[in-house]
Amino acid sequence: MLLFFLLGLLSCQQQEQEPKQAQQPQPPLLEVGQRQLTLQQFERELKNTYPDISGLTPPEQLQLKEQLLKQLIDRELILGEANRLNVQLTPDELDAAMKKVRGSYSEDEFTKVLEQTGKTQENWLASLKLHLLRAKVSAAALNSQVQVSDQEIKTYYKKHREEFRRPVEIRARQMLFKTRDEANRVLKLLKDGGDFATLAREYSQSPDRENGGALGYFSAGQLPAEFDAVLFKLPVKQVSAPVESPYGFHLFLVERRRKAGLRPYAAVKAEIATKLYQQKEETAFHLWLENLQKTTVTNINWELLQPELKP
Repeated sequence: MLLFFLLGLLSCQQQEQEPKQAQQPQPPLLEVGQRQLTLQQFERELKNTYPDISGLTPPEQLQLKEQLLKQLIDRELILGEANRLNVQLTPDELDAAMKKVRGSYSEDEFTKVLEQTGKTQENWLASLKLHLLRAKVSAAALNSQVQVSDQEIKTYYKKHREEFRRPVEIRARQMLFKTRDEANRVLKLLKDGGDFATLAREYSQSPDRENGGALGYFSAGQLPAEFDAVLFKLPVKQVSAPVESPYGFHLFLVERRRKAGLRPYAAVKAEIATKLYQQKEETAFHLWLENLQKTTVTNINWELLQPELKP
C-alpha cells in the first residue's frame, strides 16, 4: 500500500564495539525528531533499494539518494509516531498477515516467487512489517476522523453502476499433473465416480490442492487463454480431458455458471464501503503525514551524503 509498502523496515543495528581508544562518534546523516540514521545505515538502505547505481552519473546518483531520503523521513516519522502512540505489532498479527499474503503457496514456493521479483525473504518481511505498522498507526491516529455513511455508499452505487456489471462467470476446480498419463489415470477414477475435490487433495500437484483445487469465480481473460478455451465451453458438472500448459497437464471441473448482469446493491454494499473508507483514510493519512513533516524538526547532513555535489 503506497510507497511505504515498498520500503524495507530494516532494523538499525549498531556496529560491533571496537576498543574504546579506537571508537569515534559517528555523526548522524539524518535526524527526524528524536530518531537518527547514520551514513552506514543509509548505505544499507540504498543497497537494498537500488542494488547497483554504479552506472549512473554522480548527479543521477544524488537524485536517487534524495528520493530515498524523502522516503526514509516518512518512514521515521511513522515509526516515531508508533512509539509515541505505543502502537506495536503482535506475533499473531504478523503471522496472520504472512499467511494471507502467501495464500496457498508453501514457504519454499513463496520464496521462489520472491526471488523472481528480486526480493529476499528478509526484505519482504521487513516491508510487510512496515505496511502493517503504518496501517495500525493510521487507525490509531485517524480512525475517529474517517467515516462512511450509508448515503455515500448509495450515491456511489448509483453513479458507478457500470462498475458493478458482472460478465459471465464460472466457478471451477482444477488438478495439475506432470504427465498426461497421470492425468488420464485420475480422469478414469473420476469417471468411475470419484469426487473431484477429494482426488485433487490426494493427487494434484498444484498449490491449490489443499482446497480441493478450488479456483473460485472468474470471468474470461483472468486465466491463460488455453484454459479459457476449455473452461467456458465445458458444461457444468463435467470434467475436461487433460489440458496441456507450460505447468503440466490439467483436469478441470466447472461447478457453476453465473449469467452476466448488474450486481445488486446489497451484494456490493460492504465492498463499496471498504473502498470509500480506504480512499478517505488515504487522503487523511497524507494530510496527517504532511502536517507531521511540518511540525517535526528534520536535519540532513549533506556533507556526509555527497560532499562534492552538495555543500
